[in-house]
Amino acid sequence: QGLVDRPTLFNDIAQTHEMEYLRYGEGAMLARHVDEHHLELKRPNGSKLPLKENASRRSITWLIYLNDEWNEENGGQLRLHERAYESVTPVGARRDDLQVGWLRKNALYGEQPVFLDPNRDGPENETCMLYTIDSNGKQRDLSKKSWANIALYLGGGDKVARKLMVDSPDDAERFHLIDAPKSLVSSLAKKDPDSKGEDGGERIRDILPQAGTLVLFDSVSVPHEVLKTNKERFGVQGWFHEKIHSSAS
Repeated sequence: QGLVDRPTLFNDIAQTHEMEYLRYGEGAMLARHVDEHHLELKRPNGSKLPLKENASRRSITWLIYLNDEWNEENGGQLRLHERAYESVTPVGARRDDLQVGWLRKNALYGEQPVFLDPNRDGPENETCMLYTIDSNGKQRDLSKKSWANIALYLGGGDKVARKLMVDSPDDAERFHLIDAPKSLVSSLAKKDPDSKGEDGGERIRDILPQAGTLVLFDSVSVPHEVLKTNKERFGVQGWFHEKIHSSAS
């Protein structure tokens, strides 16, 4: 069910899926990030630019660890920033609209993914719309009018996004961007290692890089990081791709 709306995930197209050998030297780490972004977050009006033939995107991230006799003192854990509650509907992508956020679970509604449609009717460069899907599969827009694409690049995190992209105060209170642009101040601020995330709706899962451990997760919706490693850490990682389309004529 989690792979709904990904019909090209299993296409066997030459040089599509990725695999690479992974080595972290002593003291290495990797900051929080996601492995794939919406085309609109990669470059302005990216969804409207021509794409190469058989263009694809990262869809499922996988890792296999290779170090024997690894323990917590060795560090190097993969830290997943998961949602605290299960989503009411499949996550990551809906057709070519990738997920960019969440509506946090509350007393009335479950955890809902938020997707970005960059091709709504509107003035030039003001064609973006966020929408969510409820437990019955019904789509609902989060604003009455489309908004400027440039808003996706403004720093400030959830606070700014809620003002520019969401109409309802109830939705705004629940809304969270998965990987919001950071201001200089927010990027330098120290993070609480036990944090529930900016919106209080996350939980942390640490995975020890022990030989033979296989990890798979959605490349779009799961932020993750690698904690400081205290000795060389080896593995193999890769990404299963699915085809993407451009609205360029």
